Amino acid sequence: MSTLQTTTSTTRPSAQAGDTYFETDTKNIIVYDGTNWRAYASDGSPLEASSYSLKLDGTDDYVELGDVSSLSSAAAFSISLWVNAPTVTSPAETFFRSGTGTGNSITMYQSGSSILFYLGLGSGTNISGITWSGMLLNNSWRHIAAVYGSSSLSLYIDGSLATTSAYNANAVPSATASTAGDDFTIGSYQNGASNELDGYMDDFAIFDSALTSSEVFNIKNNAIYPTAKLKHLYKFENNFNDSIGSLNGTAVNQAQASTDTTRP
Repeated sequence: MSTLQTTTSTTRPSAQAGDTYFETDTKNIIVYDGTNWRAYASDGSPLEASSYSLKLDGTDDYVELGDVSSLSSAAAFSISLWVNAPTVTSPAETFFRSGTGTGNSITMYQSGSSILFYLGLGSGTNISGITWSGMLLNNSWRHIAAVYGSSSLSLYIDGSLATTSAYNANAVPSATASTAGDDFTIGSYQNGASNELDGYMDDFAIFDSALTSSEVFNIKNNAIYPTAKLKHLYKFENNFNDSIGSLNGTAVNQAQASTDTTRP
């Protein structure tokens, strides 16, 4: 009797189309289609989206994570999330924000038909950012990944690279390290101060390294996360807990895990 070969999500071998493995860390069956790995639950059914998502009312709701230490010292990092909200013209709506207002900061927000990912030390020439313009949300689920690499910032939309740009070296968060991961909030500019998101989020993930294009593709299409890079994952499955680490979130005001809408 033959035995299904095993691997892990971080040690997948070189493969040919049709090669099939059991992944011991994720408990998924993975099949190589000639270009990418496809994941299936161990009962043979395709992986399905979770039934819950984070619901925010755009007024004063957010989730507080506190100090994300992996962002304060990382030479590179990535953040991946699913989001569903109306396209707005004004004011901007924040997906996440960390750091102090005058020091190290990392932020992503939607303004009109654009998505903006910024990092920096203070203001002016010490800010570096990247923008992707296009009708982004409009009450539909989209997957977004922001990647801060060794020399560039990149935005991926729905699993594909949307735009990339060299960053301003003066704006590298790890240059002063101590505040980039402070006061991390999901759905608010800074602890409910302004520009809250009116909509839904799901599977919010924080990595301490730059994701590759294939890793982003597999996160979006197969819910396969590179475990060696993944530091925190918030699935909002009727709670605000960290599925990977121990940095659980705290719901503020009416932030809630909701079954109103299920992402793809």
